[in-house]
Amino acid sequence: MNKMKLLTCAITSVMMAGMVQNVHAHTRLNVPTATEGERAINHIMIGHSCDETTRTIGTSVVFPDGIDSAVLVDGVQHTGSITDFLTNYGNNVSMFYDRSAFDFMDEKTDANGNVIGFWAGGLPGMPGNLSVALPFRLTAASIEPTSCAASVKVYISIVDICEVTGTDGFGEGTVELWTHAGLGTPYDRDLHFSVAAGTDPGPASFTISRDLANNPLPDNCGQGVAVELKPSSAQVNRDMPIKVDGQQIWPQ
Repeated sequence: MNKMKLLTCAITSVMMAGMVQNVHAHTRLNVPTATEGERAINHIMIGHSCDETTRTIGTSVVFPDGIDSAVLVDGVQHTGSITDFLTNYGNNVSMFYDRSAFDFMDEKTDANGNVIGFWAGGLPGMPGNLSVALPFRLTAASIEPTSCAASVKVYISIVDICEVTGTDGFGEGTVELWTHAGLGTPYDRDLHFSVAAGTDPGPASFTISRDLANNPLPDNCGQGVAVELKPSSAQVNRDMPIKVDGQQIWPQ
């Protein structure tokens, strides 16, 4: 291979490496898919800070509770509940105590004690040039046998915090919002960052696939349908804030 080809290959490799890094730079789940019923250790992967010189000092994570959550079937609003498609959704998350990056952490629970999210914060925090893997256990709920669901995608709202402010202080250098656009909350990504029209790039997701060998689709379902679960604005407003001993410490 001549020198020009070597140089071209080298440049292409660097560009591809950069593209791969950019793909994983968002805050996402380390394992974003599972077959129904699987239980495994997973991680919230914080891919970057607000900028290269700023530490991420906390994160807040909210899973849709399934109570007043929006359910979409092949992109169309479903009038029923998530229980039409999942038999045991709720309390599928448990957090690990891990002080690798943050000194303080806790689970968030609903009125029935079900875990619907968690938070971590404090020093030393995550340096701007590094990443953090925040561990938790996640159980993939089982798909209702009589439903036509081939998969269920659960959208997880996350805010990474670089500076403690009120919601009016959200923006470049203070938070990274991995949340829905247009949901109608102060945490909406499009309120504070540019979002291309018709896109909703913010939330992390976890997709539960049907175990077709042990839970085949009913005969009338064809190839099945794709179900999505999104949190309600009421839940995000209630569960995104970080509270310690009943006192809200973020946002101020």
